[in-house]
Amino acid sequence: MKNRLIITISDIHGSKQYSVHEIIKKVIAGVILLLLTIAFSTYFYINFLNSQLSKLNRQKIEFQNEIVVLEETSADYKYKHDMLQKENIQLTQLIEENNDKLASVNEKLQEVEEMIGYGPDLNASFQDRVENARDKVVQALKEEVQQEQISSIQKALVLKSIPNGKPLKYTRISSDYGYRIHPVTKKKSFHPAIDLRAKRGTPIYAPASGVVVMAKRKGAYGKFLLLAHSFGFKTAYGHLSGFAVKSGDFVSKGDLIAYVGNTGRSTGPHLHYEIRYLDKWLNPKPFIQWDLENINDISDKITQVRWKSILQQTQDIITLSTEQ
Repeated sequence: MKNRLIITISDIHGSKQYSVHEIIKKVIAGVILLLLTIAFSTYFYINFLNSQLSKLNRQKIEFQNEIVVLEETSADYKYKHDMLQKENIQLTQLIEENNDKLASVNEKLQEVEEMIGYGPDLNASFQDRVENARDKVVQALKEEVQQEQISSIQKALVLKSIPNGKPLKYTRISSDYGYRIHPVTKKKSFHPAIDLRAKRGTPIYAPASGVVVMAKRKGAYGKFLLLAHSFGFKTAYGHLSGFAVKSGDFVSKGDLIAYVGNTGRSTGPHLHYEIRYLDKWLNPKPFIQWDLENINDISDKITQVRWKSILQQTQDIITLSTEQ
């Protein structure tokens, strides 16, 4: 009985005894020890897992906080981006409005320059042009005099010597004097003439007596004619198809001088007609509308010409002719 284990089980029916070998006892003890080891290992592993889970939860919370911060930063950047876009749109509109205002002011300045006889200097700054125009106005106001009545002989002499009336029969004015978008280059530039639309070959007549300074081809003008008249006036004719005069010829008012064409830089048959006074451009339109009936109106429309001096010269010429 030395190596056996006696197990007694009692109930209402009595007691029973069972003997277990010592080896079985050891096996049972080993199993119990194993179970206890597993239990402790499981306990510690579960604690370890809980620790790791807590760590992961803390990291999750940190990541969530970082996401919230990033979302707030993103919203802030989006707001700033939207504000910059609005400011950019406002600045663009402001620039466009200022450009339109500058263009309008430039056109008004050109009209003032035209009125006071100060031809636009494309190389001068805008400020210089304003100051020059102001000085010219001041000078004109200082020199302004009452218009004098002129005799019928003076009227005839003036209308014979200074360009006036229509140099040809034209259908319409296709381009006015002043700034415009050039029909060929498509760029804004100063147009020192008026373009008179007419059929090719239409005759052109001298608007005043004078001498032919030039009758030849000249760059963008094509076939070009230049007449010199009295008192510092000149007339120029561009895009001609042919000449009726040559350089050095003297012509009288109403003489045939050339024919309408489409030579040079031109988009169709017309006469490019310029009037110059002391080598400064003048608007030809008032001169085309000028005749004996409204001869006294020209000095109001063309203020850049020293009409008083011209009238004095014509009076001197008449006086000399009558004394002889």
